Amino acid sequence: MVKKLARAALSWAGAVSVGLVLCAFGAQADAKIRAGTPEPTAFVFSPVTVGIETGIFKKAGLDVERIDFAGGAKMHQAMAAGSLDVIIGTGSDMLFLIRGAPERGVAAYANDLNSLSLVVRNDGSIKSIAELKGKTIATTTPGSFTSWIAKTIAKKHGFGPDGIKLAYLGQMAGIVSGLLSKNVDAMVGTTSTGLKLESEGKARILVKAGDEIHDFIADILYASEPMMTQRPDELRRFLRAWFETTAFMKSHKAETLRITEKVTHLPDDIASKTYDAEMPTFFSDGHFDRKKLAAVQQALIDVGVIDKTVPDSQLVTEKFLP
Repeated sequence: MVKKLARAALSWAGAVSVGLVLCAFGAQADAKIRAGTPEPTAFVFSPVTVGIETGIFKKAGLDVERIDFAGGAKMHQAMAAGSLDVIIGTGSDMLFLIRGAPERGVAAYANDLNSLSLVVRNDGSIKSIAELKGKTIATTTPGSFTSWIAKTIAKKHGFGPDGIKLAYLGQMAGIVSGLLSKNVDAMVGTTSTGLKLESEGKARILVKAGDEIHDFIADILYASEPMMTQRPDELRRFLRAWFETTAFMKSHKAETLRITEKVTHLPDDIASKTYDAEMPTFFSDGHFDRKKLAAVQQALIDVGVIDKTVPDSQLVTEKFLP
């Protein structure tokens, strides 16, 4: 009888030990979220890196992986294929939703159009926007934010639908290479890259996008349909952690620069100027300005990439915001 009780006790103890191990494992297993960005070096997409490096996502029970692409088109293709859960994107990405991409905008997170600029070589070949008529401008991919900016500026200056040519050169390194090797006449790139090229005497900023384009939501977080329908709690935790991260960035400049310079590859002085220019444009709550959302759709019509507007409900939702 004593032996039977001893065996039973040992069996129970073993079961408890296994249960405790499994519970501990479960507690440590963070939810995996794959986050795509359209460009690896832009400061405006860096909160995902800061959230990872500071442990803010980890604290929310999330294991966030940053995946960089060469432009918006490839990124949204990856989302449609099930390879991404969220996208750190731009306002012009609404184009893909209007065309039926299975996703929604879930937060407007910043509005810094001046994070991108039209840049030319510093050799005097192009002195004004007017001189770009008929010329070739480097952007990332078809349908990307950089392409939309080039088309919008050209339209504003009366170039007509065929007034410029676009060269799709992928990531920023390829775009810069195309400009400096004189394979293109200008580029749409990050303003921080333009400032760095100016400091090196290689190029100059012809105009910042925000000086040409107004009333627009520049920066939006998107979520896949499975993320919204099957993992809503994880999405809410991601958004809470995202805005906790941007609040941290606003109040911790030195630490933010220490982390972001690993991806922006900017000299200290230009990194500091970029932070000072862009950080104040980050939002604190993620809500969409409906007037500016309408301006996004109208802008897409104006440059001929969509034919008509669609209801806001097909594009954005605020039900996951903290």
